[in-house]
Amino acid sequence: MRKATVPTFALLVGATGILTGWTTPAHVVDGSHPRPAAIRQAPTSEGRAATGQPGTYDCNFNLDTDAFTGADGTASAIGWEGNAQGVVTCLGGTFLVQDGINRNQNYGFGIYTGAPTTWVEADGYLPAQITTFRHSGAVVTITEFADQVIIAGNAYVVVYSRVEVTNRGNRVLDADPEPSPGLVPINMAPNRVGPHSSASHDYVVAADRFGNNYPWPSPEALAGAGGFAAHFAHMRSFWMQQLDGIAGIEVPDQTLVDAYRSGFIYTQIARSGDHLNTGVNGYESEFSHDVIGILTNLFTQGYFTDAHDLLLEARNVVGSQGQYVDGLWTYSVPWATYLLKTGDTGFVKANFAPTGPANPAQPTIEQAAHEIAADRTGTAGTMEATDDIDTQGYWTTDDFEALLGLAAYHFLAESIGNQAEAAWSDNQYKSLLAATDHTLNATIGRYQLRYLPCSLVQPNTANRCGNPEDANWTSPLGNWAWEGYLLGAVPSGPGASLIDSTYDYGFGRLKGVLPPNTTGGFPNDFYSSGYDAAMGTAGLASKHHRDQGILDYQFMIQNSQAGPFSFWESSTAPSSTTPWIGRHPAAGQGSSPHAWGMAGANKVLLDSLVAQRSDGALIVGRGIPSDWLDPGQSIAVTNFPVIDGRRLNLSISSGRQSVSFQLRGDVPAGPVLLQLPSFVDNIASASAGTVDRRAATVTLDPGTRRVTVELRHPAGSSPTG
Repeated sequence: MRKATVPTFALLVGATGILTGWTTPAHVVDGSHPRPAAIRQAPTSEGRAATGQPGTYDCNFNLDTDAFTGADGTASAIGWEGNAQGVVTCLGGTFLVQDGINRNQNYGFGIYTGAPTTWVEADGYLPAQITTFRHSGAVVTITEFADQVIIAGNAYVVVYSRVEVTNRGNRVLDADPEPSPGLVPINMAPNRVGPHSSASHDYVVAADRFGNNYPWPSPEALAGAGGFAAHFAHMRSFWMQQLDGIAGIEVPDQTLVDAYRSGFIYTQIARSGDHLNTGVNGYESEFSHDVIGILTNLFTQGYFTDAHDLLLEARNVVGSQGQYVDGLWTYSVPWATYLLKTGDTGFVKANFAPTGPANPAQPTIEQAAHEIAADRTGTAGTMEATDDIDTQGYWTTDDFEALLGLAAYHFLAESIGNQAEAAWSDNQYKSLLAATDHTLNATIGRYQLRYLPCSLVQPNTANRCGNPEDANWTSPLGNWAWEGYLLGAVPSGPGASLIDSTYDYGFGRLKGVLPPNTTGGFPNDFYSSGYDAAMGTAGLASKHHRDQGILDYQFMIQNSQAGPFSFWESSTAPSSTTPWIGRHPAAGQGSSPHAWGMAGANKVLLDSLVAQRSDGALIVGRGIPSDWLDPGQSIAVTNFPVIDGRRLNLSISSGRQSVSFQLRGDVPAGPVLLQLPSFVDNIASASAGTVDRRAATVTLDPGTRRVTVELRHPAGSSPTG
């Protein structure tokens, strides 16, 4: 629920509208979600442009995808942490206010008529989007962002826009921004721009009230609440502070660093109060397994603000929703991640077991876990038939999700000293794993398969996974083999041994159909998906595909951005006609930005660099691509949360035939395991620690701060990298 208190770091504006000062204060993927119950109506286009086709670059509602989209399927967002509804942005500097003074109103500038365009975020990742193009000999830049402003004691999200016209020629130019009706001007700038000079036109409009119903501010109050530059500085300061609270990364591919930061911010904009919505546009609601994945990633990154409220809201979602039962089975996973990182046993104990009459809409951790046993009605005691990949069936992913939930529950029970539940979960885990392995082995043998089938009881040719472009072929890979291992489970059977062969099978079917490192999409948009990077998670538990998550993430960035670092749940091949320079999808569906997809992408990226195991061991470098270890390259993770609230920093650098590791900050609770893919069959010696060449691991005790590993061959040329 939305808190009564106003979030800090707001600009304060008195009743007169004058600025007065500052305050200081997992996952397996499915196909498209069901449509929301209510279909929104398309906004009325004002036909802004004086030239070109009116309304061409508006955000328009698409009944086929239940989302607002701009030209060539573009869609992104700006907004504020926890706003009731974020602001949809589309190609050309257009934005759609969903809860503003004029509901479902497009705003933008007629000066944009579709010239070749760049569209980026300020500093590479801030939620201030910059559109740049040429117009009548001038360079035009449209910048738009949102800030939280307090006017007459009420909190609002307010959008600020600037149209900057730069005349680089030798004659005077006329360049009218042609703002939409409703945009309030907050400065006076001429439309005529002299040679070698610039003019900036600034505008403001109220966009959100954090779910409240108090009156909207007057145009005079908005105009008097401070200028563009002050609000930009405040916006930047707020988000920089938020990013400073989570683990930071530095890797050789700067676009991944920017996407990681941007993804965290988009998640907070999609969030409505304590509701972790999947999207700003399209999926403006909570879905059970989405919330589990989003929350687990936030805790993995070290974001613990409002953690108690977010965990209890997740309980409401998995209990009351009727969408995806695997969200209920994995309810223990974010709890386990939270406890591992914080040591907050008191809150876990208070919510572990029922203290009164059972409430199915608000299950305790124990009740959610015991639903796994109740739902084992499939063959030989496997999980029941579900539509967790949006088609009814006995899906392999469900058994592995249930196993992951049991592994997390076992960790929780042991951590709080509940030995009876620890024993129960251990027995359930072993029993379900045996039933799953027995059923899978029978299916694999009967049909002579060399891969993990989507269904426990069918080959892929018998269900939706028969289409090689349907990304659900990755669903049996899931998170269990990796995340279950981090939580102390011992993955075994086909789900552990067939990871490499399943990736080889799936990518082999796609060879010549789709480019490398996309796993496909979902019906009608089969090119790629917002989950592509997350689908590489199982690779971290493999031998030959350990960098798959990073490779898939890079593919998304290079080919599938529907807005700056914003991705549809599922998207088409890149457009050949879009004015937006680069490779961007012609259409998409679901939501963009898509918070669950970004959570999976950011988690597999961070886990590839460093991951905390529940026994205290720290696993470093497990998914680092070999070309990141070319001489002179460096990798770093800062402020990484480890056991019991500790934080540490680590760095990796490389020479021609060596890799150096350094650790700073708190001492880890257990050993440090360096497991870079480039170590496989390649370790010559190490200056500290114990070398296990067979496991391709150098193990350091907790007190060791640095080591240099000498290699037999250059790190960047490792055959398994």
